Amino acid sequence: METSKKVLWIITSLVLLFLLPYLGAIIAFNGDFPPNLFTYPAIVPQAKSHFNGYIFAIISVFFVAIALLYMYPRLFGFKRVVVYVSAKKKAPLPLWFWISLVVWCGCLILLWGKFQGIRWFLKFIDILLWWSFTLMIDGIVYARNNRRSLVTIRHRELVGVAFASILGWMFFEYFNFFVDDNWYYPQGGQLPPAEFLSYSMLASTAVFPIAFEWYSLFNTFESFKAKYSKGIKLVLPKWLKMTLLVLSFGVMFSISFFPDTLFFAVWLSPLIILAILLSEMKIWSPFTSIKDGNWSPLLLIALSWVVSGVCVECWNYFSADHVNGQIITENTLYWAYSVPYVDAYHLFEMPILGYLGYLPYGIYAGVWWITFAFLLNIPTQFSEAGHDNV
Repeated sequence: METSKKVLWIITSLVLLFLLPYLGAIIAFNGDFPPNLFTYPAIVPQAKSHFNGYIFAIISVFFVAIALLYMYPRLFGFKRVVVYVSAKKKAPLPLWFWISLVVWCGCLILLWGKFQGIRWFLKFIDILLWWSFTLMIDGIVYARNNRRSLVTIRHRELVGVAFASILGWMFFEYFNFFVDDNWYYPQGGQLPPAEFLSYSMLASTAVFPIAFEWYSLFNTFESFKAKYSKGIKLVLPKWLKMTLLVLSFGVMFSISFFPDTLFFAVWLSPLIILAILLSEMKIWSPFTSIKDGNWSPLLLIALSWVVSGVCVECWNYFSADHVNGQIITENTLYWAYSVPYVDAYHLFEMPILGYLGYLPYGIYAGVWWITFAFLLNIPTQFSEAGHDNV
């Protein structure tokens, strides 16, 4: 397929991803949208279906299966891989690690201390918090990988990932409208909507870089990287990929009709669509090496946002006081969740089963950057030849 046709197919798919939920909403609401449908930021939770023990149990089985896959891959057909690790030359932690550590700790102290005299600063603290955390991880990668990290050898690509991260996250904020706000921002009303949007966009520049930094760190552990490299060889037939593609577009069209039933679609459908497009265009993605039995790129990039998710949910939760069900905080970007069927047993604000959503989101971060880089002809080493060096 010619490059121009590939670009056309990708752009067409992104336009459909944007339009289909909107067109579905027009039909679902007979053209008369609820007044709060496109309110941004959403500051109050919307009514959702109550907890369902059967659905919770079914998803819990999947949750346990995923955990077992990561801990005991041989249960799932992976072969044991013996890795002879040669002594790598290590480097001391770089200056930006220590600066970032001080900034990150300082931000946490100010955020968790809830100091009233610096309200203006707390409103915008997440930008510093997220980026200092990202650069801390990069510093560890630098030390473990003989002075090679995104900052030192791929800083231009890191900037590109940051810009791609804005649009990648804004898509999710847009999809969130149509599932009755799976997440919302209780203190979002402290800022005018345009100012909140600008702040959210700046903070989102770190969302995808965090995933790439964790992925880079995982790849510095040779035995961990090799643990998932000898699995089942899986090749999806074209008819199945086309079926999944059509179903994913159909689901995105339908989410306004069944927002509770399809609330999970925002985490899966965009990823499936982009992954299948890349596959058909012979562009490397974390799914590509599965055909050879190497699941490491897929499982490690998926894990990147599970680890990140636990971290960010932790510092988000403790930035607020929780009094009689009320959230009291000066953190403008504080977020909470309102999900159907499984809203129970929380770890911080997130329902425990909600962490499953971070698995496809980590993969989405990788797939989105590959797509973004291809469209803009940006050189990237996140490719078949160099994905393990990300």
